[in-house]
Amino acid sequence: MKSTGVLRRLDGLGRIVIPKEIRNKLKLKNGESMEIFINEDAIVLKKYSYMSDLHDVAQNCSDSFYDVINNDILVTDLDKVIAASGSLKKKYLGKDLGKEVISLLNKSHTTTNNETFDLQITDKLNEECYYVIASVVVSGAPVGSVIILSKEKIDDLEEKCASFIAKFLSKHLE
Repeated sequence: MKSTGVLRRLDGLGRIVIPKEIRNKLKLKNGESMEIFINEDAIVLKKYSYMSDLHDVAQNCSDSFYDVINNDILVTDLDKVIAASGSLKKKYLGKDLGKEVISLLNKSHTTTNNETFDLQITDKLNEECYYVIASVVVSGAPVGSVIILSKEKIDDLEEKCASFIAKFLSKHLE
């Protein structure tokens, strides 16, 4: 474990304030859930991801749909790619999302782009493609997304597949 050198006092209700610099570095937003672990004599806080519990289900689902539609599929939480199928799997699996994709998945609906576009999936990696992004929504809030990337225009099949996977994952989280 790496020390930050920051000390904080516990208040009367057992609360501490996480410094803004640390919250920014970990992309923590107001209202986000934190998971609490105990490690010997240490308390460890970890940003909670609803989607991380679904890694195996998301991977199996994206693999199955890839076999049918033969387009790259990425499944994300709010910060990174948690499952991937197709030729881009090694390139994106486990990578942090770029601001552009985060902005699209936070819209809580399905977005389709049928004009060739240079989509910034991570801060450093782009794909020139057509795409559909369907948000995975739980209790009215987005918790992740399903992204289907294609070299050809997105048709009704890809839109329905992305929506189905997103709704399927949402049901698993409810």
